[in-house]
Amino acid sequence: MKTHTNHYILLIRRIALLFVLFTICRTGFFLINSDLYPDMTFGRFLRIAGGGLRFDLTAIIYTNLLYIVVALLPFRFIYTRPVQNSLKALFVATNGIALAFNIADMAYFRFTLRRTSFSFFQEFSHDNNLGDILTASLTTYWYLVLLWIVMIAVLWRCYGKLQYARTIFYSTRSRILYYALRTVILAACMGLCVAGARGGFRTSTRPITLSNAGVYATQPLETHLVLNTPFCIYRTIGKAPLKPLHFFATEQALDSIYTPIRRPAPAGAFRANNVVVFILESFARHHIGALNAGIPGMVSYTPFLDSLILHSHACSNAFANGTKSIDAIPSVLGSIPTLEEPYVLTPYALNEVEGLGALLRQKGYHTSFFHGAQNNSMGFSSIVNMLGFEHYFGRAEYDNDRDFDGIWGIWDEPFLQFYARTLNSFPQPFASAVFTISSHHPFKVPAHMEGKFPKGTLPIHQCIGYTDYALRRFFDAASKMPWFENTLFVLTADHSSWSESYAGYRNPINALAIPIIYYHPGMQQAVLDTIPTQQINIMPAILRHLNFDLPYFAYGQAADSTAQPFVITYNGGYQLLHNNYVLLHNGEQCTGFYRWARKGFDGLGENLLGTLPAEQEKSETLLRAFLQQYSNRMIENRMTAK
Repeated sequence: MKTHTNHYILLIRRIALLFVLFTICRTGFFLINSDLYPDMTFGRFLRIAGGGLRFDLTAIIYTNLLYIVVALLPFRFIYTRPVQNSLKALFVATNGIALAFNIADMAYFRFTLRRTSFSFFQEFSHDNNLGDILTASLTTYWYLVLLWIVMIAVLWRCYGKLQYARTIFYSTRSRILYYALRTVILAACMGLCVAGARGGFRTSTRPITLSNAGVYATQPLETHLVLNTPFCIYRTIGKAPLKPLHFFATEQALDSIYTPIRRPAPAGAFRANNVVVFILESFARHHIGALNAGIPGMVSYTPFLDSLILHSHACSNAFANGTKSIDAIPSVLGSIPTLEEPYVLTPYALNEVEGLGALLRQKGYHTSFFHGAQNNSMGFSSIVNMLGFEHYFGRAEYDNDRDFDGIWGIWDEPFLQFYARTLNSFPQPFASAVFTISSHHPFKVPAHMEGKFPKGTLPIHQCIGYTDYALRRFFDAASKMPWFENTLFVLTADHSSWSESYAGYRNPINALAIPIIYYHPGMQQAVLDTIPTQQINIMPAILRHLNFDLPYFAYGQAADSTAQPFVITYNGGYQLLHNNYVLLHNGEQCTGFYRWARKGFDGLGENLLGTLPAEQEKSETLLRAFLQQYSNRMIENRMTAK
């Protein structure tokens, strides 16, 4: 743009250009992830895009606040060429970074089903292999890199030039008038910026936040179309996401609906079985044939797990309580779910807690955690230590980089063999968990394994097959060891992954579907359990199996005759599966109420909001009770049974 024009008009044009680029990013986000929105109509997309402008405005103001302030300073030197060139560089650099995050989420969103927030930087703060990860990502998604380069070029080319002679007030003879008018304009623009960043002019208006996106969405996943990634990052910097809740006036009334304090009364003596927990990277339920029996068109990529399920207590209606790897460890090993933000990245991560490791150490257990990535990748060693697992084994302890995959860590097959051998050296009873890594982007298998597993329809499918093979090799080795017969094995996933092939796994609940499998050698009868369950129920289920007899704290619960099964997740809003109904809630009000039929494979169907008041009230009451216990106990550091 070679236009030479008024300083203020140019500023408005530059801001307008950013709105156009943000809208292009939103459109690209939708097009790349269109299979996640099969029911989207043009009219609904226009409504979403229109609502998204509010969030774009806030992000643009935060990104350009320094630029706007300097550009509007009431001093004549602002018009000099060096200052104008510096402002151009600042404008392109800051907005280039913002657009880079927006564009990156077009691809990254599929792996987390959440817009990137500030927790992303904390999540990977301990990793020194980010260069390798970034290089692999840039190679895979080269077309997004190209899009970003084009946008940078547009920013630079369309920035425009100032015609100094026509600059408003520049030639005004009265210096007093010049500075006075410029100061008034600066003050007015700052007022507009504050209002735009907050989301309105009224003093009663709360600053616009992520939950406000629900106003423009008809289902949780649509909120991520409304939002943009820079906004999500800015709004979660230093965020303490929880506020005290007072839905119930007394603790007694609250506890009568839901309590996380567990006081077991087992019928038998404590059973000192070893416990081994597998957390399998991205092992969505739709990869596992034995958990999808009777569903047309389903293909299995897990022959070993299919065979193991025939001798296990397997849960065919199990769900993750988060969407990222760091969400899984507190959920599985501590019965602490992720709601709006990963628990370990909140200010409450230093609370006193009772994880599985800490509880079993009271019974004399040796505790350990294994992860084939570099030590303390994603802060795992700190997380598991907090949950009572004393010994950590990572890539450093494996000590053989000939088996390094080049990006994430040690391939699953050799690392699980190392796991079996190391378990064999521990005193019994022991409690141990292992987190696999190979079924992860960039979805490769070892060179000597190429072609040995079905390619399927997605790059991850051969990796699922490879890790399933690694599990078979582990169990082959472990079955010959003396501790095997006295061990409870639990297999689950860290999170699900989006299914492009099976529409039944695309509704808000089934998008989080995972396996949960309990296996004990010599189990008398296999069970395929259809009762809804979740990751936070795993720790209570293990303790119930062991006849654990001490009080403990868990947001989840073991299935028994007194428990009311429910599943709670968060994905742009709260989702509660309870009493064969699905309740959707944006944090302020209920937005949907659906029947849960045929495991949800008919979709959520008709929105019954307001038509079944008694059933809806039961679900809303449980949700309110859970959220009050969750928020207030975290804020008050009351997350133990003491």
